[in-house]
Amino acid sequence: MTRTTNQDAAASKDHATGLAAKEEQFGRQANKGILADKVAEELNVPRRTAARVLDAVLDAVSELLHARGKVAVKGFGTFERRIRKGRAYKHPLTGASIEVANKETIIFKPSDQLIAETKSDAAPRAKKQTGTPTDDILFKG
Repeated sequence: MTRTTNQDAAASKDHATGLAAKEEQFGRQANKGILADKVAEELNVPRRTAARVLDAVLDAVSELLHARGKVAVKGFGTFERRIRKGRAYKHPLTGASIEVANKETIIFKPSDQLIAETKSDAAPRAKKQTGTPTDDILFKG
């Protein structure tokens, strides 16, 4: 049986606190629900409407990727459908040659603006003014 000294307990507590601070700084991974909440808050609409708008945008991106192969959103980034070339490699244990087929995948390349805005030392982005003429037109229900 081992004993935990006060020094070991303090080091363990400092390590746990450091991990908690790092998780608090970056938070947990955002999901679709959190994104819908942010959209609802930004547009001042019900969460259900924001979720439908978010679904429509994501569906449109998916359909455009399928149809055109590339979707560029200025100030955000570019989604692109690419084919990774197949290759041959050797199995580490048997030494047998194994062929891997071509694979279709989707990549995302963030814009320079998005990279600059998401850096930890960057100033927060200024919000658009509320009460613009399009607010009355967009979401009435």
